[in-house]
Amino acid sequence: MESSKALISKLHDMNQSTERCMYLLQNAFIYHSSKSLDECDARTKEIGQNEKVMTEELLKGVKADPHMDVYLAVPGHFGRIGGSIEVISRCMRTKIKEGLLFSDRAVSEISFLLKRTEEVLQNIGDMILARNTIIREYVKESATEISRSANEFATMHEDRLISGVCMPKGSPLFLEIMDAIKGIAWHAKEIAVKLTPTGDIRPKKPLVL
Repeated sequence: MESSKALISKLHDMNQSTERCMYLLQNAFIYHSSKSLDECDARTKEIGQNEKVMTEELLKGVKADPHMDVYLAVPGHFGRIGGSIEVISRCMRTKIKEGLLFSDRAVSEISFLLKRTEEVLQNIGDMILARNTIIREYVKESATEISRSANEFATMHEDRLISGVCMPKGSPLFLEIMDAIKGIAWHAKEIAVKLTPTGDIRPKKPLVL
């Protein structure tokens, strides 16, 4: 049976893969890079494969260390985050393959949200190691901000579509990306909340990997 430290390290590795994917999605979006999407897809496939394995390992770990129970739901949330990343990747592949153009405003909005989501996932990495209530609150506020912005961008996009600024063919992709980004933010928030229950205000010493 693996030690608690080893299990937490593996969860941290899963999170780093999600971070990397967000960077790759930004690169693919700006530079129309299918190569970046290939790496991203390989990582999300690995996350999906590791989800069940990690959950089973954590169940065993909890028997040895009951305090590890706060990590039990984390692999499942990473699995859902990976699924949302796959949706974004698929949309970007379609955009590249069909040569679809987004308005400058749409490009700016998607780029902004991808970067903000990457930053939230970076904080989730810290959360896994330190379970800090301050980081939890930052993640919760950031996830709410991302969702609110995505909803606002979707509304403004529909207005641009009506006015003829945006191409109708690209509209479903834009809206699908907005929904996927909201999904990533939601699951990141859930990880942060589950790692530090509201009543648990004890400071956590960061784990050194």
